[in-house]
Amino acid sequence: MAIKDFGLRPYLRTSKDLPHGEDKPWKLVCTIPYNCHFQPWIELESASGGQILFNSSNPLVLYLTPTETCDAKPGVQRYEAKHWVSGEGAVYTIPAGMTVRAVQYRETGYDTSFAGAFVCNDSDYNTLWTKAARTAYICMRDHFYDCPDRERVGFWGDGTPELNQCFYVFDTKAHALAKELVLRKLEPKFYPGQHLEFLGDYGLWFYYLHTGDLESLRKIYEPTKIFLFETYQFGKRTWFDWGKEVKDIAVTETCFYHNCLGTLKKIALATGHDTDVPEIDQKRAAIQATFNRKFWKGSYYQSEQVNAPDDRANAMAVNVGLAERGKWDAIYENVLTKKTYASCFFDRWVFEALCLMGRQEYALLRMVERYKTMIPCTFTTLWEHYDRWWASRIDAFDDASSLNHGWNPPALILSQSITGAAPIEPGWTTFQVLPKEAFLKEINLVVPTVKGNVTVTIKKTKSEYALSVTAPANTTAVVGIPKAAFSALKAIKLGSKTLWENGSLRSVPAGVAFLGEDADYVKFSVPSGAWKFRGLGSLPLASPKPAPKPLSKAKPLEKKHWVASASVPDSSFLFSGDKIPIAIPASSAIDGDHWTGWRDMTRTQYPGQWFQLDLQRPARFSKIVLDNTWALWDSPVGYAVTVSPDGSHWSTPVATGKGELGITTITFPTQTARYVRITQTGTSPLYHWSIYEIDLL
Repeated sequence: MAIKDFGLRPYLRTSKDLPHGEDKPWKLVCTIPYNCHFQPWIELESASGGQILFNSSNPLVLYLTPTETCDAKPGVQRYEAKHWVSGEGAVYTIPAGMTVRAVQYRETGYDTSFAGAFVCNDSDYNTLWTKAARTAYICMRDHFYDCPDRERVGFWGDGTPELNQCFYVFDTKAHALAKELVLRKLEPKFYPGQHLEFLGDYGLWFYYLHTGDLESLRKIYEPTKIFLFETYQFGKRTWFDWGKEVKDIAVTETCFYHNCLGTLKKIALATGHDTDVPEIDQKRAAIQATFNRKFWKGSYYQSEQVNAPDDRANAMAVNVGLAERGKWDAIYENVLTKKTYASCFFDRWVFEALCLMGRQEYALLRMVERYKTMIPCTFTTLWEHYDRWWASRIDAFDDASSLNHGWNPPALILSQSITGAAPIEPGWTTFQVLPKEAFLKEINLVVPTVKGNVTVTIKKTKSEYALSVTAPANTTAVVGIPKAAFSALKAIKLGSKTLWENGSLRSVPAGVAFLGEDADYVKFSVPSGAWKFRGLGSLPLASPKPAPKPLSKAKPLEKKHWVASASVPDSSFLFSGDKIPIAIPASSAIDGDHWTGWRDMTRTQYPGQWFQLDLQRPARFSKIVLDNTWALWDSPVGYAVTVSPDGSHWSTPVATGKGELGITTITFPTQTARYVRITQTGTSPLYHWSIYEIDLL
């Protein structure tokens, strides 16, 4: 696969002003604008030389990539790390007596560009789309990775949403990586349940619809048929999602298998294997005939494996068509609004089921609630687990979970399900724009298809729903005005011409066809070109979602010369099951990198712990931001902030309160002081106290 070299680039920030040297070994921490694959570069000068160390500030890279060393020669020298690592910062360990003159980093990555886009009137969803796109990119290289740091494994399950999102985020160069996954030889003993997630509509058929690559389907038809007909065994290594709580594998597995058979039938018809269709139909019919009898419990689906309904299983029953429409309301009320067992991997199918059921408003609300700690954090990618927990908070904080996991679906959901842009026929020959934007008022979408860019613009007022679509050459677009957006839909216009009014078709211009209406849409088809539809009537614009918190424009105080200390000596801890030693000195809380920090590992939180800053000279400030997102649950149970002019005479507390999950913002009347101390006032039997970055404003 082609790898692009972006060249040497300047860091966003360095923890020390350069040139810089010290009479003892020291670390230089450098911040990168976003999570990427990179190789640190350095220019240094010394009289005697010495060994320097290159690494990422992301500790998970140590699973696969040992800290790289370089023996520097005397004089002025330049060195670059030989191996790429990933992360949002570089850490250089420099020996005593050596002066660092300059540093840069070389970014490399899969040779594709960010050609898709999604922007709406709510910045929370813009953030999720952007972070999902960045996450998808960092998990691409020679194949789709689950993550670029800890494993780099090509799981079929992880690869499914990564393949999906590449068609909405990147240019067509990314399709080669998707093709690699499609043509990859199946490994029946390697998580066969994940194969089911890929071999149906969500992997193989999705790829075909977006590319029109029939030849690849011809190549994989027989191996796929053999896997489904002969190899796959129900209940054997059936990993479908994280979780040790309610996980209804029997229902979920049946749903995916049924979907795979449906896809196999479509591939059979497309590739000339018509004689296989009766056997496929027979297998599908057998599932349909027994599914409700085996699993329907009156208000939801549930097997004997579990003692409560599972949101994953019920969502899949909706998605694959095994749950009839008459059951949807019960599933929504009794399961999908009450259960959150799905991880950020599997929630993709829950979001899709909600949109299919016409519950897109709740899909958007569920998305922002579940991603609530990822949206405001400084990390530019999305994590392996919601809230850094395994599944539904059964196993508590997992320090080895990645903060850049490719299976997160917001770019897919917001582009395909919410904006409603998706191919109907292979290769985007015919595509649809059937929006389900719910309470969003404006959307601008670009989809970089094999036919060219498809663009969609939605803008709503109290009296008009404006929907503009650009269809590339040699395509046909099916465009629907969503009835759910209106309390009363009176007319639909194309430009200045009235197409539809008060439930009746008026007339359509040449090339435009009326496709009828159903409970959800009034539909038209249009050929290549730019089209602006306007739905006129009454539109309720109230939103059940609180407005996003405004971004602070205040600039934090510069902290390169601060000195940090704590009530306990600097130490380290053994990271994850691999027992990797990670240093956690107080100085790491002021190095500008949110992947490095201070932790008190002597014991869990207790009153009297403190963390202190010496600003070196008096400064004015009225806000403290404590960021412990990396160790998300290590927020202070309680805190008191005091200030001092000299480090000996302390004020009464200028602020007290309780910590917040991940990021704690403390405000108080403006203070002028040189020293700041935060004292722990609470107790936690479970969590240590961490500060991974502290800012004063």
